[in-house]
Amino acid sequence: MARQRPFVQPPPGPGLWQRLGALRSGGLGGYAAEAAGLLVLALALLTLLGLSGLSSGAWLDPWVGLWRRWLGWGSWLVVAGLALAGWNLLAQRRAARSFPLGRLIAFEAATFAALGLLSLGMGQSLEVAEAGQAGGLIGWGLAESLRLLFGSLLPDWLALGLSWLVWLAIFAYSVLLVVSRRRAAVAEPIPSVPEGLSVSPASGMQLDMDEPLAEPQPARREPAPRKNLSAEPQPAKPLANVPRAAELPPLDLLVEEKSTRPDERQINQLAGKLEQTLAEFGIPARVVGFQIGPTVTQFAVEPGYIQRPGEEDGENRQKVRVAQISALQRDLALALSAQRLRIQAPVPGRSYVGIEVPNARTATVRLRPILESAPFQKLASPLALALGRDVSGAPIAADLGKMPHLLVAGTTGSGKSVLMSAIAICLAMSNTPNDLRLVMLDPKMVELVRFNGLPHMVSKVETDLERIGAALRWLVAEMQRRYKLLEAERARDLASYNQKAAKQADGEHLPRIVVLIDELADLMMSTAEHTESTLVRLAQMARAVGIHLVVATQRPSTDVVTGLIKANFPARISFAVASSVDSRVILDTSGAEALLGRGDMLYLAPEAAAPLRSQGVMINDKEIDAVIDYWQRAWPQDAPKQAPWDALVQRDAIIGDKDELIEQAIEVIRQTGKSSASHLQRALRIGYPRAARLVDELEEMGVLGPVQSGGKEREVLINLDNYDPDGVAEEEIE
Repeated sequence: MARQRPFVQPPPGPGLWQRLGALRSGGLGGYAAEAAGLLVLALALLTLLGLSGLSSGAWLDPWVGLWRRWLGWGSWLVVAGLALAGWNLLAQRRAARSFPLGRLIAFEAATFAALGLLSLGMGQSLEVAEAGQAGGLIGWGLAESLRLLFGSLLPDWLALGLSWLVWLAIFAYSVLLVVSRRRAAVAEPIPSVPEGLSVSPASGMQLDMDEPLAEPQPARREPAPRKNLSAEPQPAKPLANVPRAAELPPLDLLVEEKSTRPDERQINQLAGKLEQTLAEFGIPARVVGFQIGPTVTQFAVEPGYIQRPGEEDGENRQKVRVAQISALQRDLALALSAQRLRIQAPVPGRSYVGIEVPNARTATVRLRPILESAPFQKLASPLALALGRDVSGAPIAADLGKMPHLLVAGTTGSGKSVLMSAIAICLAMSNTPNDLRLVMLDPKMVELVRFNGLPHMVSKVETDLERIGAALRWLVAEMQRRYKLLEAERARDLASYNQKAAKQADGEHLPRIVVLIDELADLMMSTAEHTESTLVRLAQMARAVGIHLVVATQRPSTDVVTGLIKANFPARISFAVASSVDSRVILDTSGAEALLGRGDMLYLAPEAAAPLRSQGVMINDKEIDAVIDYWQRAWPQDAPKQAPWDALVQRDAIIGDKDELIEQAIEVIRQTGKSSASHLQRALRIGYPRAARLVDELEEMGVLGPVQSGGKEREVLINLDNYDPDGVAEEEIE
């Protein structure tokens, strides 16, 4: 016979007293308290309006007159008292304790003392009190009674002074009691199960639910031991005397950096909590040091050894794998209450794992201290860039001439546009317009336009996509022209060419050209094929002739940052990106998705094996305007510059809707001298109808004449010997 399970009666619902208690605490009683609180607050507001004369009424005027007559100027305290009472009623449902009685008595004592002081200050005049001034009738009565008490024993002047001291002492002591934050802790009894009642599911007994049960308390965690580590030595201060040429702007135009002192006690507490969390997950490790940077603090964690079970101490110990620590990134962020946490495992050149925890306050990195630092001065390059500070606070500087091009990526608001502006100002602080020219292309139309008017600019900032394409093609033509000049002078780079040109009377000085493109994605979306080929050609060949590229994009996807572009931009900077996929596209490794934004970046140098985390340089509009104003005074310009690629823009407007083979057709006519449609058909390997259309388009452009009788070829109307297939005249950059 099968064994039957004992019947267990389900527990009943809440008891009567429990339902009444819940209704009293959160039901009608709570709503009544809130309604009363709102009414009292409304009364306080009406009293305030009546006392200030902004409102009146049949019942408001007697109400306000009553308080003015008895309290005088102290009637304003009625408003504060009503507001405090209303707020206390509203907070009863959320606060565990009401306003303490002791503070209420102290508040009343302070009010009466203030009334007495006001009456003493107005000479204890009964007429003034009845007029609703000073301390009113109550204040006059208090002051007069105390004066009469002391006047019966002391002279009048001494009684008056003693009255002042008594009321001042009462007022000061009462105010201290009111504002004091010390509150007595009230222990609330935890209801328990009554004796004689027990629970046993097997026996089928039930629990009386008339009394609420105590909520289970979480397990208490032992406090983490605080470490006793000291921060590594801070980087050296900026150089006192920085050598600068007389024609360059002074560094006083830039804002100095404010130094902040780190809280080593809090950092040591985080270090102890970090060790404790790793130990709880079965990973023995030790924090051996830390480095404090502008944005994050990097803890140096040294992995320990795991003893295998069943073996003696010291034998066959297994080293903790680095991957075990990296896998706990989210758990460590939860334990340290960090917004985002990044683990560098291991730190290049070090024997520890770096765990980077965000600082409570982010320090701002300014441009001027980096320009005055020893790493920047050691570069001794006109194209030296001040990029920021690393996790230890050391300045980071790089030479754009050795990069030779820079690729920047990051989401909106991550700081890439600020870095582009800082790069432009850094170059303008170190070069004259005779030595450096800037080409700025800004499809976003708002970030770089503030640099219009800087004498270093080849032309104004280009924002139109068609003009940007023409500017890139002009850069290719300028690169080819410079290579011809270097070939003629037998120079291998721009520096050697300028040295030889300086010794000649008619030698042409070639300035360096830095091209800043703020948004590559817009160009790739409009004309991907032409933009990619032009950028790759410039990146491959333009270094020797002094042309360098700084390209930024907020969408580092594979269709924007293609393989050819990445291969020719070895130096890269990534700000915060949306995903690890974007981080791998720009840096070939993950990590940029864990950045904090607002200038927090990873810098991958051409010779580095891993990216370096740092805080980018911050520059404001005031500094930019100061540098531009200096150069405008030093290099005045009579008329605005005309862009050297205007000829390309005009040419694009003429042949914009023409056949894409129109330029090749003109080149064929220039080389062969034949202009018939059948000749173009054979030379370009196209059909006769298309060749005939090319001839008609050349006639519309004014290159060829009309059809001649007798089967003669059309007349060539322009001089094709001086024709430039790129449509660019060989113009020099003045």
